[in-house]
Amino acid sequence: SSGINAEYGEEEQKSHHLPKRYRCEACQIVVHNLGTDFQKAEAKISKKKKKRTLGDVDVIEIVDDICGKDKFDGYSIQEFNGQVSFKGPAFPDRNAAGMSMGGGLWPVRYSNYCGYLFEDYEEDEVYKFYRSGNLFSELCLKNHCKGELSATPDPVDIKPADLKPSKDEL
Repeated sequence: SSGINAEYGEEEQKSHHLPKRYRCEACQIVVHNLGTDFQKAEAKISKKKKKRTLGDVDVIEIVDDICGKDKFDGYSIQEFNGQVSFKGPAFPDRNAAGMSMGGGLWPVRYSNYCGYLFEDYEEDEVYKFYRSGNLFSELCLKNHCKGELSATPDPVDIKPADLKPSKDEL
């Protein structure tokens, strides 16, 4: 694991803050989690309902839970082509063999970063971004992925369920 830790200075290793160079990737994880949770919640809405979008209470609950340390479960840090980056559900193409490092302070860093990400947004605003398919561009591209990415990576581009009533409901 010396290779992975060598990337950090000693101070960075102990820090509860996410190093700047990981912000774009961490943002992808947050958006992947959020999109997935919104999608799951929407899937539970009765098909009989005319308005098949989430109510405020559900939205607030989902956004409030998204920064929990457990939301980092399934992620680790790994070296790919000499670059240290995250591995996990938001990055399905990254399954290089090799040393990966999970746990430690990473869930705390994720949680802190995530909380900071939502300081400037109301929950209903975030849900609107999701409904319009702009969650990633609004939360990440405008800021933490500026200069790193120009478009939303596919696995993160979680689209809302198509909530138009089906023919048999009309």
